[in-house]
Amino acid sequence: MYKLLIAAVLVLSSNPANTQSLPANAKKYLPILQEEKDRFWPEHPRPATLGAQVEQETCVRLTHSKCWSPYAELRTSREQGVGLGQITRAFFPSGKLRFDALNELRRAFPEELEDFSWDTNLYDPRLQLRALVLKDLQGYRLVQKAATEDDALAFTYAAYNGGFGGLSSDRKACAATKGCDPSRWFGHVEHTSLKAKKSVDGYKKSFFEINREYVKNVMHVRRARYDGQLK
Repeated sequence: MYKLLIAAVLVLSSNPANTQSLPANAKKYLPILQEEKDRFWPEHPRPATLGAQVEQETCVRLTHSKCWSPYAELRTSREQGVGLGQITRAFFPSGKLRFDALNELRRAFPEELEDFSWDTNLYDPRLQLRALVLKDLQGYRLVQKAATEDDALAFTYAAYNGGFGGLSSDRKACAATKGCDPSRWFGHVEHTSLKAKKSVDGYKKSFFEINREYVKNVMHVRRARYDGQLK
């Protein structure tokens, strides 16, 4: 899924994550995220990153009304992202559908997401969080030859944000680069990419920067806030 976040979602507070209190809505929805994680991915190696991921997807700032809200929505002429996981569909300039992550997930998990569609229960927080966990699990299972669990998760979150095809291309670019280990994200694949590195109008960042910040923020910057909150 080539998920493009509006630049404001990527703006971080200057304070370390673990010195800040939980967003108000997080206290409401973290128990549901815990239940969905336990049901579909009980062996998740770093559960706190799931909370960090929801924060990354929805929080312009921690006190914003749409932070950790199932009604958080990004809608432009080219894309629509909805909810706690910002499940996205995107369009060509002609208006023709380019991709639809929700329908792709429904095909992969027909029973689990039977009641979740663009027309039905779109703003249901449990189904949104279920879709996020299942999308992550799907990506994690596709990752091969990661050096460590953290590398496997970094690859997973890079794919959630930028698509598994994009991740595969980046790992191939790393393999073709002297001194770059395609089994490692940090210090290796994170620096090699075929993604555009020119700032995009409306985002104030390049697609490369957006994708790399996504992984960094989920794995490191925002994660500490959810240590002990998700198990």
